[in-house]
Amino acid sequence: MAPATLRPTPADFSFLAELIPQLVWTTDARGYHTYFNQRWTDYTGYTLADSVGDNMWNNLLDPDDQQRARQRWGHSLETGEFYEIEYRFKSKEGDYRWFLGQALPVRDEAGNITKWFGTCTDIHDQKMQELALRKREQDFTTLANTIPQLAWMADADGAIFWYNQRWFDFTGTQLVQVQGWDWQKVHHPEHVERVTTGFRQAVAEGHDSWEDTFPLRRHDGEYRWFLSRALPIRDEAGNIVRWCGTNTDITDQKELQEQLERAYSDLEAKIMFRTLDLERELQELRQQKGA
Repeated sequence: MAPATLRPTPADFSFLAELIPQLVWTTDARGYHTYFNQRWTDYTGYTLADSVGDNMWNNLLDPDDQQRARQRWGHSLETGEFYEIEYRFKSKEGDYRWFLGQALPVRDEAGNITKWFGTCTDIHDQKMQELALRKREQDFTTLANTIPQLAWMADADGAIFWYNQRWFDFTGTQLVQVQGWDWQKVHHPEHVERVTTGFRQAVAEGHDSWEDTFPLRRHDGEYRWFLSRALPIRDEAGNIVRWCGTNTDITDQKELQEQLERAYSDLEAKIMFRTLDLERELQELRQQKGA
């Protein structure tokens, strides 16, 4: 004889709801809250009698989360779709903590929703870490886009996967066009092979730094000279995990240097011709005295 199928009883549900670490709640098909577990009471300070109803739970949310949560919950009640949202719940001490709210509908044999079973899981510590990481990323992006250089990052093999906004503004390109080794597209054809060979060698041999000077094509077709430098980032074992580099526009300095070199050459030429003139005049004087 086959064993009878065991079905959970209301007592089983109550036991489970009080045992799990989440705040547990149920509503009827219309969203009227009918039950909260003891953890809800312990966290919010509200008794079951104070908590039941349509909208009391929403009043405990951070004001900035209330409308979003109400709209999301209303959508689930309308459609029967899985409810999931992150929001901040107020504790009985008055502070707010981040929770992940989730709920599933319970249906009868005909497929009609009879109630909703929901939980609120404390994710405050993870959320704070996520927000802190996002803040650091935003700070990095702000810094990277504020510096006057074109900046970039490459993986351990030298393939570039990130540029700052100044790079895109200068070159007029998008990441998909210049990622990997496609940055060669904006290099001067007379220099690109030399530059590529030098950087590949630095990557392959794990140099402590890389430096080169070359022209890059601006979005309007003009080439400008840049001093490019890159340093490797290593893990705890000393292995290179990525390269961070910058391109500094030195066109004005290079033009000034060339002007100075030309002026120096011109001065040398003038001195040489003047010296020859003096020597010729001196010879003429000697010839006149000898006569």
